Amino acid sequence: MYFRFLLITLLLVLGYVPGRAQPRSGSSPYSEQIENAGLAEDYDGANTVLVFDSTWVDVDSTGLSHKRTHTLTKVLTNAGIAELRAARFNYDPASNKIELLVAKVHRKDGSLESISFDGVKDLPQPTHLIYWGARMKVLPIPPLEVGDAVELEYSQMGFQIAYLASDGAEERYIPPMRGTYYDVVMFGSNVLEEATPPIKFKSYTITMPEDKPAQFETYNGDIKSAMIFGDKRYVYHFWKEDVPAFTPETRSPGSTDIVPKVVFTNVRSWAEKSRWFYNVNEGAEVFESDDAIRKEVERITKGCTTDTCKFYALLHWVAQEIRYSGISMGEGEGYTLHPGTMTFRDRAGVCKDIAGMLVTMLRSAGFTTYPVMTQAGSRVERIPADQFNHCVVAVKRGDGSFLMLDPTWTPFNMELWSRAESEQHFVVGSPEGEALSQISKFTPEENDFSFKMKTRLNENGDLSGTVILQGKAQADARVRRPFSDTGQDHWDEICRAWFHKADPAAELTKVTYGDLWDFGKPFAVTMEFSIPNYARRLGKRLDYQPFSSKLLWAGGYQMNLLSGLDSEEREQPILTYNPRQVTLQEVLQLPPGMAIRKLPDLLHEGGEAAWTKGGWKKTPNGTELNYVWHVQERWIPVSDYADVKNATDAIKDYDKIALVIEKGGSR
Repeated sequence: MYFRFLLITLLLVLGYVPGRAQPRSGSSPYSEQIENAGLAEDYDGANTVLVFDSTWVDVDSTGLSHKRTHTLTKVLTNAGIAELRAARFNYDPASNKIELLVAKVHRKDGSLESISFDGVKDLPQPTHLIYWGARMKVLPIPPLEVGDAVELEYSQMGFQIAYLASDGAEERYIPPMRGTYYDVVMFGSNVLEEATPPIKFKSYTITMPEDKPAQFETYNGDIKSAMIFGDKRYVYHFWKEDVPAFTPETRSPGSTDIVPKVVFTNVRSWAEKSRWFYNVNEGAEVFESDDAIRKEVERITKGCTTDTCKFYALLHWVAQEIRYSGISMGEGEGYTLHPGTMTFRDRAGVCKDIAGMLVTMLRSAGFTTYPVMTQAGSRVERIPADQFNHCVVAVKRGDGSFLMLDPTWTPFNMELWSRAESEQHFVVGSPEGEALSQISKFTPEENDFSFKMKTRLNENGDLSGTVILQGKAQADARVRRPFSDTGQDHWDEICRAWFHKADPAAELTKVTYGDLWDFGKPFAVTMEFSIPNYARRLGKRLDYQPFSSKLLWAGGYQMNLLSGLDSEEREQPILTYNPRQVTLQEVLQLPPGMAIRKLPDLLHEGGEAAWTKGGWKKTPNGTELNYVWHVQERWIPVSDYADVKNATDAIKDYDKIALVIEKGGSR
């Protein structure tokens, strides 16, 4: 009661009162707010609008949280009716408990209708790769009309992350870092990165014991905040009005990098978090080897005379042998790593277990090695609240620095650390306690994708030639990926489909593959082909569009960043994961006695963030096309979007220009 009284007092001080007038019995107490929430045209055609979204969290001395959420959603369109056919509440039985408290329909005529909980279904959540027993409660909603609103209130205890489970009714929901609490509160998106509706008013209140003061910071936009002293409690209140709808754009970073948010915790430093992560796993003897593991480590590293050789050998064994599959293996999902002996036996796990397997093997080989928390796809803020989604490995060098290894991102990858993980933040779990660190920036040249083609054209317009695909670092992984994901008896089919997409008349005559399992050198694919009547004949003249560029664009996976950049303007940044470039070359041999009338102008488009340079030049036997498409940054702000689009569009436009080849004249 005290908590709710304190909250109401705070809301009055802040000038927000959800229901000002006393409603008649059976009528909506929020009629005024629902009407004032507006129509679809007020929100650029949104299907629904959250009239309010308010959450109250009460944290006790153990770190256990009791959360109460209250929402009111108005239907704006017929599509919104479909979206609100049911309400879904996700939870994890191992660490989270959820209870539905209130469900009502506020009809547009002002009447009020309660929703029965008799129809609630408790079901497994849809899963992919991780099967830890997550569940959901699904509440059917009665038929709605445009203008109606749905009110929901529910309580949660514990976390939405799978933590350690212990005995006792509430003890199991206490986080393993006992006595601590953290929250990352998003004002405009959800944890699933899905599109979210506009919100008229969102508030989030956290109360903490007076002996556990918290620190927080707001990011990516204005969020109002207040902290008041309660009776032996600190009350932290955050709110924002008129929150716009959120829809992720193609290749945008995680919503935590762009949507207004609050990062909140009573953990004092990253070093404190680092020491906890070390102790919670060391105490469980996760990294103890048995005879089978020691014997396998000796076999894998046999013949290695350097530490680097051992790192490569053990890393790639774990990367290739431990499949990614999150099957629940008992207590300790989430932050705790499964014992290496278990992962070695079952040959399966998620990133933390794959990392734990490598830590176990490296320690068996005599190296000082620790697990590491990191975040793939978005940044980690300075406030030491948990903001991680991935686990990797650190080897401590003699000078105290760390060598970073990632077995989860290394399958069919030449690197010790994937060049797709540029500038990621991480915290090593060590007994001394480590600060928040960041991977260094990679250069585009380190991730170069090389596309080299030699072509021959005869007087009839028939084209034949050879193309060689090869890459460096992450680009090499991209060359390997279509083949590593498919049985070798289907490799030629992959190549044929690629050529047919570029030109349906293309015939693949021979393909030579490198060694997919040799990570000491790039994997090359050499393809020989022919295309009858490729160049268009107009009397004694041939019009030729470069087949190299057509084939490159048809490749898709190698050039995936070039897709999805069709809009003239953009509202969200671009995440490339790593700087990269593509180097294309086509050496075209012309028929005897024929020459190019005029070469197109050279390319030079883009800016500092991204550019394309190159073009055609004459050679003794014909002509040669060379260009480089270059992206300089991992994270491209909206202000630099024009550079990326112009550099990409320049290739598209340049490829449409046909070379006019005719009899006579100099080459």
